[in-house]
Amino acid sequence: VPGGGVTLTVDYDAPFDANLAGLFRVVEQGQAYALAKSESIQARRFLPSFDEPGFKAPFDISLTIPAGMTAISNTPVSRREPAGSDFERVTFLRTRPLSTYLLSVAVGNFERVDAGVIPPNAYREWPVPLSGYARRGKGAELANVLAITPAIIRFYEESLRQPYPYDKLDLIAAPQWPSGATELAAAVTYRESRILSNPQSGPQFIRAMKSVHAHELAHMWFGDLVTPPWWNDLWLKEGFASWAEPAVLSSLEPDGGYDVTAIADSISAMRLDSLASARAVAEPIFRNDDIRNAYDSITYNKGLAVLNMVDHWFGPDVFRPALGDYIATFADKAADSDDFFRVIGQATDNPEIGKSLKSFVAQNGVPLLDAELQCAESGAKVALDQSRYRPLGSTIDPNRLWTIPVCISWQEGDKSGRSCSLLASEHAVVPLSGATCPDVYHPNAGGTGYYRFALADRGWAKLADALPDMEAGEALTALDSGMAAFAAGRLDASMLRRLLASASANTNPTVAGTVIDAYTGLMERLAGAPAEGLSADALAMSDAMRARIATDPSNMELKSRLDAFDATVLKRDDTRARLAREIDAWLGNPSADSGLSGDLFAPALSVFLDEGGMTAYNRVLAAYTDIDDPAFGQAVASALGGVTDAEQAARTRELVGAGTLGPRETFTLAAGQMSHPETRDAMWNFLAQNFPAFLKAVPTQWQRATPRLAGPFCDQAGLDALNQLFSEYGTLAEGHERALAETREAITLCMAQKEANQADLETAFGTP
Repeated sequence: VPGGGVTLTVDYDAPFDANLAGLFRVVEQGQAYALAKSESIQARRFLPSFDEPGFKAPFDISLTIPAGMTAISNTPVSRREPAGSDFERVTFLRTRPLSTYLLSVAVGNFERVDAGVIPPNAYREWPVPLSGYARRGKGAELANVLAITPAIIRFYEESLRQPYPYDKLDLIAAPQWPSGATELAAAVTYRESRILSNPQSGPQFIRAMKSVHAHELAHMWFGDLVTPPWWNDLWLKEGFASWAEPAVLSSLEPDGGYDVTAIADSISAMRLDSLASARAVAEPIFRNDDIRNAYDSITYNKGLAVLNMVDHWFGPDVFRPALGDYIATFADKAADSDDFFRVIGQATDNPEIGKSLKSFVAQNGVPLLDAELQCAESGAKVALDQSRYRPLGSTIDPNRLWTIPVCISWQEGDKSGRSCSLLASEHAVVPLSGATCPDVYHPNAGGTGYYRFALADRGWAKLADALPDMEAGEALTALDSGMAAFAAGRLDASMLRRLLASASANTNPTVAGTVIDAYTGLMERLAGAPAEGLSADALAMSDAMRARIATDPSNMELKSRLDAFDATVLKRDDTRARLAREIDAWLGNPSADSGLSGDLFAPALSVFLDEGGMTAYNRVLAAYTDIDDPAFGQAVASALGGVTDAEQAARTRELVGAGTLGPRETFTLAAGQMSHPETRDAMWNFLAQNFPAFLKAVPTQWQRATPRLAGPFCDQAGLDALNQLFSEYGTLAEGHERALAETREAITLCMAQKEANQADLETAFGTP
């Protein structure tokens, strides 16, 4: 065969997918929409291609669509022309080199919102047209997300010293989408409930909307312009985009607390990372059905954590320009972790950055630092021993080393300071320069280190006393390390109670939210046990936080958190009556201001259902169809999933079986029923009897996660039931093996915890 170029033409057709994978079709309010969700390997469902991220090529895209409909892709439209009776052919300009998972196809009766242009700046000489697309009648609800877009783009361009890489930027609010959002190049697509906002939208929603938007826009550089060649390096896009969220939002809103939220997100990864079965951030992937397992809190939040740690340690003036060099080096190409480490080391002339990052990225687990304060006339120092954190009942081998950027803060009378060291050995001593014998010290200064610490009893007591006035990041890591020490059998429940009570007085809203979550978890664990002390502490915490809100009414996020906690956990009559009254009024007239924040839709609906029986249930179910509000619809699925009344729960199981609320909502209903002991067994039995049909009813990419529905089990019977279900039906849920292993381990650890420290908890929290 003579050499030369070959053009291969493939005629291919396939039906629209019904489970939000590949090119799928949905109907919303009587209107049909076609959308392409191709990440990770779903483009092959509608486009014969080399469907791997490392293959990047320019694409010429044209679509034949019903006349009059809107078509959106990755580039501007070059021409639109008739294509037979009642159809039009829409052709788009050629793209820059893209991976197949980044291709955009969106067709339907979208309303376009012209948001002008993102103006040129020092790094980009051309204006970028900015548009939003939503279902007809919903365009105005894109105003908030469009308004913040130019500033976010400008921050990324200035921080990286690299221009926005595409010819336009479209924001698409999809009626249905399997994830929160996807970074389709220049046509970022969101589940509409994540970005459409209206006067009912609460501050928690607005904050989450800004975060997901900042995340997706960061992908235009991290993931789209520079792409990981294979899915084991997914962190190079998802970890970086997660890290970029608080970086940009803290710059735009210095008092917004996004830096503290980043620390809370980092800590959330430690829960999964404390399992022996946890993934490494960059772990080899050999099977297609294992790819989606990399989309977890290890990739996103641990990736965020280690980047945040390195950014704070070496300084943004060093780290961020080096990221720009990485982007410039691999623009329109693929780059793996070794490429990244090499370029960052060269750009900063500091190989320690790559060495530290690699030690966290290439191995799983949470570092644990045993810290001991040593005082002497020559000055104070802290002895550190590093190992891998291991909870009670775990098979983890604690022998593990990282290269850890460690900073220790201390307070001695009116003096304070911070001492830092790069810990690469099992044992080290860090001198506390300027200190003789501190009153209190914190082994994770600022809270930006991805590690836990353990102290002697006196150290915990001193830390507890300091918690009310402690800076937020340090308060969060102190709480997490204390709770982790309890789970490892190294802290007694009485000290845990003291830590929580002290943290309740900290005025930071993120710390307050963490305390609320901790009390919620304890009340679930001690349900049915005599725990008057726990109830008294939780009530005192709520009252104290409400008193603070009275003097600072602007803190509406905390107010919503407390309303939900008081109504659904503490069951306070006054709060429940108010929420039931407000949701009743809103259901009667959604266009009126009932005083109810959208952040409280779910807890208000839960109270309404709890108090109103099947009459309320039927009314809420009807409202799901009648009221066209995406955030409300999401809350309805959550509330109907959370019912515990026997008749209501039976109706929810029927909805799970029918799948009529939608694929995502069906999964939400089942997960909600599994979260309550009153309904757990009945829901599990229903799933066991109908599992093949259930798998077909939920999003394709969620099927691998179905073992996690058993996560609330904490006994041998539940573990046996999980094993039985997946021994029978596991082959139907591709890629379920990791979720199954992690869920098995979590149940086993829960049983070990209950055996080891349940009595201690009941004693410590039993009396006021």
